[in-house]
Amino acid sequence: MRANNEIQNQFIIKYSMKKLLTSFCLSSLIVCVSAQTKVEFENMLSQINADSLKKTVQDLQNFGDRYCDRTPEGNIKVAQYLVDRLKNYGIDNAKIDSFHVSMKHWLVGDIDRYFYNVVGRLLGESESDSTIIIGAHLDAIALVKEDGKYTLLATSPGADDNASGCAIMIEMARIFYENNLKPTYNIDFMAYDAEELGLIGAYYDAEKRKNANEKIIMMMNNDMVLNQPYSETWTLNFEYYDNSLDITEKAMQLCKEYTILTPHTLVDSVNAKSRQASDSWAYSRNGFRATYSAEHTLSDYYHTVADFLEYYNPEYIKEVGKMNFALLYNYAVANTELFISTRKNDAYSVIVFPNPTTDIVRIHHYNNTQIDKIEIYDIIGRLLDSHYSVSNQTVIDLKNFNSGVYIIKIYTSYGVVNKKIIKR
Repeated sequence: MRANNEIQNQFIIKYSMKKLLTSFCLSSLIVCVSAQTKVEFENMLSQINADSLKKTVQDLQNFGDRYCDRTPEGNIKVAQYLVDRLKNYGIDNAKIDSFHVSMKHWLVGDIDRYFYNVVGRLLGESESDSTIIIGAHLDAIALVKEDGKYTLLATSPGADDNASGCAIMIEMARIFYENNLKPTYNIDFMAYDAEELGLIGAYYDAEKRKNANEKIIMMMNNDMVLNQPYSETWTLNFEYYDNSLDITEKAMQLCKEYTILTPHTLVDSVNAKSRQASDSWAYSRNGFRATYSAEHTLSDYYHTVADFLEYYNPEYIKEVGKMNFALLYNYAVANTELFISTRKNDAYSVIVFPNPTTDIVRIHHYNNTQIDKIEIYDIIGRLLDSHYSVSNQTVIDLKNFNSGVYIIKIYTSYGVVNKKIIKR
């Protein structure tokens, strides 16, 4: 009996050692695979090219006029150019999605015509029914205001507004194609017509997708991402929507990690208005999650006949492209949080917007994190305010606080998170 017990014990020891060794090897393999994946990702990131982006901007500028309501043909040739570019990058199903609009418009009067969106889908693996949209508007406008009235001008080159956003979208298609990169989820590459007349193309598409009950993971929007003075801190604005603060936070973290740009959010009162000024607003209004990137320093040539590529910074748009690829890869390909920590007890589970602020801050939590209490301290550690009844998105009024730096101490179900905020 003792002999049998010794044999059994030896078997258990050998089996345990084998299991431990197997577990170690598997762990090492996972680490190696993850490291290799990151190397491949960073290699693709380095392929984003300023000259490639400039080509798309220049080609669109060369149309001379992309005002959507100028001629009976409108922007159909512009749309066809973008369709052809997508097909060159393997999006064989790319097409013009034309739609008719009849309405009275405050600027141009009666509208009764067709407009032309562009859509092309890169299919996800395993016949996914979930989709990520990356889009930008293809139209442009130039006008002047005199005596309270707007006058449309004869040409609208629209390099920054918004050939730049279209260039980002095309560049993403190029990187996916040239690296034979297969997404987990569908990616729809889109360009919208008639944005300048009130997000008409985006509303048409968002409402159609809502009526079809499409599963949209998020919509990525780039609008005016070419202007950046060389001598100033290179900064990218992130306009945020209440139902997708975690996406914006992730985009900002990726921006910090993989570009030379400084991510920036607007104060809440300004953001509430500015986020309505581009196509992502149409998706947000239809219940979809969205993020919106824009240059921090507004171009002097905004909505003018001089919106030409030569006045801008092509290295800046390359960095914006890197942020877009990192975000798209993280959601559409990796299917795991490879490049941002996913621990539930760290700062990524709680976000504070906007920062800096002039009036209020929003504290949003996700990853099933629960917040028990929020405390606000000044820089020398004095407790100034406490909040115990905390919802998924808590708004804290700082209007009566003096300008300066404050610490928000957030007690969560996974630990304490400290956030520094600046009150202007």
